[in-house]
Amino acid sequence: MEAKMHAALRFIGHAYTEANTSANDSYQEVWQEWADTDHFAQLDELAGSAAPKLRTSMMVFSPYGNIVYWIGRTFPAGTPVPAGYQSFDLPAATAASITKKSSMMMTAYPVSAALQQGALALDKAGYDLPEYIGQTATPYYLESYKLDGDQVQEVTYTIYVGADKDYGYDDPD
Repeated sequence: MEAKMHAALRFIGHAYTEANTSANDSYQEVWQEWADTDHFAQLDELAGSAAPKLRTSMMVFSPYGNIVYWIGRTFPAGTPVPAGYQSFDLPAATAASITKKSSMMMTAYPVSAALQQGALALDKAGYDLPEYIGQTATPYYLESYKLDGDQVQEVTYTIYVGADKDYGYDDPD
């Protein structure tokens, strides 16, 4: 399959570092905090009643092997950011995306297992994935769960696949 151009988006939520991971290298406690404090309610309201109820994680990869892990959801570019939330603007770029039926979120699993699940699904669909995502100009991976009420219905895996190499820790320069 061929990757397609995706429109610019604004991710609204909160960013977390590896210091926020659980003992099993997941962000389970942070997701639980979001559930306990209903952080998604304001984002659902901002999206509007006609929009699907989404729970999205985004990983922004560093060329040096680290990630910034986001929890929230995507909106059209330029959407105003509610007080108390952060935003990250995703550029218009080429991305591979696939949607599959699902009954659970991978938030309690190590980040590497969740990423591997998505990369495997995209690879099986025939997408040509970047070898080192952190060394591309668009180092982004999103996992978006669509809910019906509180029940997960499907997951969409999206990886930005810019072929242009940026820079990284294995560069001799």
